[in-house]
Amino acid sequence: MSDSLKPRSQINYIEILSQPTMLFAVFLISVVLMLIIPVPAFFLDFLMALNFIVALMIILTVTYAKKAVDFSIFPTVLLTSTLFRLSVNVSSTRLILVKGADFEGKMIRAFGSFVVGSADMSGLVVGFIIFGILTIVQFIIITRGATRVAEVAARFSLDSMPNKYMAIDMDVQNGVIDENEAIRRRRELQEESTFYGNMDGASKFVQGDVIVGIIITLINVIGGFIVGMAVRGEGFDTALVTYIPLAVGDGLVSQIPSLLISTAAGLIVTRSQSDDAIGNVVKKQMSSQYYIFFIASGFLLVMSVLPGFPHIILFLLGIGLSYLGFLLYKSTLREKEKIREGAKEEKEFKGPENVSALLKVDPLSLYIGYELIPLVDKSKGAELLESITSIRRACALEMGIIVPPIRIQDNMRLLPNQYSFKIRGQEIGKGFVRVGFLMAMGEGLEPIEGEHTKEPAFGMPAIWIKESLREKAESIGYTVVDPPTIISTHIQEMLKEHASEILGREEVNKILENVKSDFPNLVEDILSDYKKAKIHKLLQELLNEGVSIRDMVTILETLTDHSSNTPVFDLLEYVRFALKRAVCSKFVDDKNQLNVLRFLPEIENEIYKNLSQQEDGSPVLTLRPNYVIKIQEAVKGKIKEMFEKGLAPVILCQPPVRRAIWEIIKHVNRNISVLSTREIISDIEVVLFGQIIPEEKMVNSGL
Repeated sequence: MSDSLKPRSQINYIEILSQPTMLFAVFLISVVLMLIIPVPAFFLDFLMALNFIVALMIILTVTYAKKAVDFSIFPTVLLTSTLFRLSVNVSSTRLILVKGADFEGKMIRAFGSFVVGSADMSGLVVGFIIFGILTIVQFIIITRGATRVAEVAARFSLDSMPNKYMAIDMDVQNGVIDENEAIRRRRELQEESTFYGNMDGASKFVQGDVIVGIIITLINVIGGFIVGMAVRGEGFDTALVTYIPLAVGDGLVSQIPSLLISTAAGLIVTRSQSDDAIGNVVKKQMSSQYYIFFIASGFLLVMSVLPGFPHIILFLLGIGLSYLGFLLYKSTLREKEKIREGAKEEKEFKGPENVSALLKVDPLSLYIGYELIPLVDKSKGAELLESITSIRRACALEMGIIVPPIRIQDNMRLLPNQYSFKIRGQEIGKGFVRVGFLMAMGEGLEPIEGEHTKEPAFGMPAIWIKESLREKAESIGYTVVDPPTIISTHIQEMLKEHASEILGREEVNKILENVKSDFPNLVEDILSDYKKAKIHKLLQELLNEGVSIRDMVTILETLTDHSSNTPVFDLLEYVRFALKRAVCSKFVDDKNQLNVLRFLPEIENEIYKNLSQQEDGSPVLTLRPNYVIKIQEAVKGKIKEMFEKGLAPVILCQPPVRRAIWEIIKHVNRNISVLSTREIISDIEVVLFGQIIPEEKMVNSGL
């Protein structure tokens, strides 16, 4: 290898070794090797010091973390540190048993003598007692408590996830947050759930660590006596003063870092959902009530005058708490004064009121009475919120429109069980529901106990029944629905009926951008010829007639076949013809038949004679009002017959008068569809359900 290649080789080697993942992998392999390969005493001291540093850094990280998920890697760190501590414990045990009195580990000897306080028999007893106390505190109090809290936190976190996800979806629907913020919140929620689930299992590491620490200490004592007396031939006194201090020192060296990490585990699972470090939260919450310091001070001052107590210490502590309470009291007064002065200054120097916010109008809003609040309460399931999410999805699939978020508010002006739906601040419908009851719908069935009413979406007769009667009503043949379904169905029908009002310029821009992502050339060609205002008007008219605009590609391709100077209502007929399969298919029954109503030819001719057009192609009828009313009454009678037979009302007519007839009958029922003969696809069978015939006098008179 040439000299010019050596620096590059060395740099790459250093970069590989400096990668965090590589370092972590090397660390894990080293930990495993330590369980097998002996280490010298000086290196063992280094590892024990490193163990203390790791434990200290973990508990400090937990202390300064603002949220539990800020240290979401803690379960992994807990496992790694536990394995590292056990490998150090095994290495120290090996050296103690091999070296005996010649053991040179300074960390263990320091804890075996200095921490205990003496090297005689009393020191050995004290050492065992301290080790036992640390173990009991860690195992029974901290570890068990943290384990229980972790189990409960994991269960509650998993149980609350659906409601939290629903709350995020509702905030998106109401426009409180955008989709990016919703994605971030969902990711945080997933991380939180995963963290508490992992902590539930990781707490078992701590329990096992404590138990293994006790076992290793006993092995050090028993194994030391066996090796010292049986192998080396040492006397009992020599083995006693050699192995017991080393065993106690080794136990303390391992248990103190373990205690720190156990405490960190307890802190991280017991902290509440706050956005600040533990110390700041404790200071803020405990110092907010200054009078508790005066009460505690009074208690200490009373104790200081009682005989037998340390008078000076209690008196000084009482005075200190009293002074601290006084400082907090003064701080509270200053904060209140600042608030009053700020409010006063704002009132004095307040400029002209900014009323621009009052001009904003929600695109869609649902107002509910106070009895209906549980239907949108997140803590009680918020069933209505989930239904509204389904409504927006259904409108996108059926009508091809993007429904804006629906803002839900309570309104004390409404009756307790009433709701009102508004588009841009204008009410388009309202209804009543009874919370705790179900609505049973069906005609000609066996009567059932309940309160008679009307279904708000379609005006069908219905009965409010108790929930206990649900099975009975369904067995009779009633269709039973709950209040959230009633409201959501009513809202969905109102959205369909007023879809053209919902479709604004901004929604049209979104639709075009969506199409542009897949068909950029098509959208560019359209926008180069047509103004967005004309496209907007065309889409509104399609929605007015109940035609879905989901197939925007076909709509735009049809526009490219005609001049941009073509009137909007002529373009409407061209687009309907292009969408004829979609227009017809939703009215075809299981037998591939289309049941239709027809006008007498004389009526269509009369309408055609009295028809003119405006510049945009919209029809203008000059028929006498009485004649129009007679036509509407005849239509009303026929569609009632179709509704009774479960058929969708469809009127078939000649193309030139299709739009004019729709203008006549749209006031009878908006669910009536008017098709022209050129919109009928060839593979369906047209069945004449009946003819629409006004009074003969009206027809014969030529009115």
